[in-house]
Amino acid sequence: MHAFRHGRHGPLGGGEAIIRNVLSALDLKEGMIVADLGSGPGRFTIPIAKAVGAKGKVYAIDIDEGSLKELSEAARSEGLSNVETIRADLTKGIPLPESRLDLVFMANVLHDLVHSGTGDFIIKEVERVLKPGGTFAVLEFKKSFTLFGPPLWLRLSPEEVLELVGRASRSLRPEPAINDIGEHHYLLKFRKLGE
Repeated sequence: MHAFRHGRHGPLGGGEAIIRNVLSALDLKEGMIVADLGSGPGRFTIPIAKAVGAKGKVYAIDIDEGSLKELSEAARSEGLSNVETIRADLTKGIPLPESRLDLVFMANVLHDLVHSGTGDFIIKEVERVLKPGGTFAVLEFKKSFTLFGPPLWLRLSPEEVLELVGRASRSLRPEPAINDIGEHHYLLKFRKLGE
């Protein structure tokens, strides 16, 4: 069993530019309700919370208590009251109600879930918690060698992610573009059918 800890494979590679590129690709709007799955210490949670504003909400979900504590402290120091941390094992589900979220975001986490054998399950959970018309966004390392990040054999290609979501979901449809997020990452987005 893996401990799904954001950033456990080392640095993102690209730093602040990656965060800016991801935020731009996510098309965040004030008032959105978002889950950051495998949030770790909040590398993306904090900027997402700022973008959705006080009327929005970000659920930061991670298994690592230390990372969530660090994230809570960072949110407090930034004056953000719209971040809620939840300690949970994603292999057991997403501890949120049905049709609650405008966006589910996962950064460098899906490959671990796939490797543990719970890839199909987590996609069904994402589908369950998204509102109709909501977005699922997956950031993953490109399947090429780097000195950081997960080992090459653990990485997922965009085609593998598309195949997984197509197989496991009845209502998530891919957006046509694969977003190139810097030298080492890509971002795929899926929209839940409905309103």
